[in-house]
Amino acid sequence: MSEKNLNEEKKGNSVSKDRKSLKVNDRHRHLDLRIYNELDDFASEVLSGDKFVKYVEARREYLFEPEESVKKYLGEDYVNRDNAEDKIETFSDFYYQYLVKYSSSYLYKFMSKGFTDGFRELLKKNEIDPDTLDINWDSIRSKELEYDESLVDILYSIINYELEHRGYGIFGINMGYESTLYFIVPEKTFLRINNEPELFTIFDIGFLETIYSEIYEITGNLGIKNVKIGDFLEKRGNEYYTLFMDTDKNVVIENIDENDESKVKIIL
Repeated sequence: MSEKNLNEEKKGNSVSKDRKSLKVNDRHRHLDLRIYNELDDFASEVLSGDKFVKYVEARREYLFEPEESVKKYLGEDYVNRDNAEDKIETFSDFYYQYLVKYSSSYLYKFMSKGFTDGFRELLKKNEIDPDTLDINWDSIRSKELEYDESLVDILYSIINYELEHRGYGIFGINMGYESTLYFIVPEKTFLRINNEPELFTIFDIGFLETIYSEIYEITGNLGIKNVKIGDFLEKRGNEYYTLFMDTDKNVVIENIDENDESKVKIIL
């Protein structure tokens, strides 16, 4: 098994994972009736009965009195915010922040930390005990400051695998903001949602497979400095790249037997 320092070589082989480049819709574009219907359909899937009725009321009020509706449903501090991410200027802004506040979801802001506990709380909101899943939460949490942003997608993939066996789906939506809003729904509900929406991008396994090649977890000692059991590798071509945030620590590894699960196992 050979290795070489990553550094500049990584830049030439990696797929761009800048989440900012993933926004495919202009959040300030005009919303026609068809788009309103799409937003309503999605809200009906992720908001339970009474909460959905309240959303319909809030949407109607926003169309006539946007500023007052923002104050009423989101709070006065949203009206004059300088932060472009949170500023409410269009209905899509209002809609997104409304879901953040009133749905059983988890808001992950790009490049932020604390997402291990964020996903745990999402599971609890949906009455799923995270400690009943086969996930080493402490190990993932310990890597948050050490790994690049791919660790969020790795954790998502592990949770997704665990929930599939329970009849649930976990997915995120991106509406052009520098964040992803994650939901857990029954599998049948997700199949209805994942129908090529126009106003947002669905973050699910299928989408992540367009970003990454293959992700492996190290399960045995590879005998390589700074690479431990429990670390993750991304396969690019015939080589395997570590995913540390500090590029000086990253290495490229060759000649891994992917079929030997005593050494590595596939995650994504």
